[in-house]
Amino acid sequence: MRIETIDPRDRAEVVEVLSAAFAGHPLLPPDLSGRKSRLLCVALLDAFAKAPDMRLFGIRRDNRLACVAFVFDAAFEPRGFALLLLLFRMIRTVGWRMMRTFSEVLSEKVESNDRRLELMIIGTRADSQRLGLGRAMMHHIFDYAREQEYKSVVLEVARDTPAFDFYLHEGYQVEKEIQLPAMPLCVVRRML
Repeated sequence: MRIETIDPRDRAEVVEVLSAAFAGHPLLPPDLSGRKSRLLCVALLDAFAKAPDMRLFGIRRDNRLACVAFVFDAAFEPRGFALLLLLFRMIRTVGWRMMRTFSEVLSEKVESNDRRLELMIIGTRADSQRLGLGRAMMHHIFDYAREQEYKSVVLEVARDTPAFDFYLHEGYQVEKEIQLPAMPLCVVRRML
């Protein structure tokens, strides 16, 4: 299984994989077309495009992306126009109420003096799940983080999802739980 670094200009397929993986996420409004999850993925990719150590990693299966991960230095926060554009797109995508929820999540992030790599999004095509791609990608991310001298990998995950158990199995520990109206969201961290 070969994991490659995806050129950010090749993002149409990246957005396709990630938006399909998150189309039914409980924090997103119901949307059978998948349009909202696509818009949210594009907004996040754009907002964090200039983050230090921003990488898109991918695994191909049958000559198409089957699994994608989006990581960057957790100390980065979009500012200025990038932040305004992100906020506008999020309000347009998920609505004002959910945007407030996302703002709560951002304000509740755990401050730390050690270098952390943020795993913003990881997604696997439905027809490629349960093949170990996510686990292989996770181990690649750990190796990348060590090479870049990060002390840990962090992410946010909804407690009431299968992904939560996956992350715990991969050695993540709950650092903080944020009570959102829709569900508890956990900030989890894996020490390296």
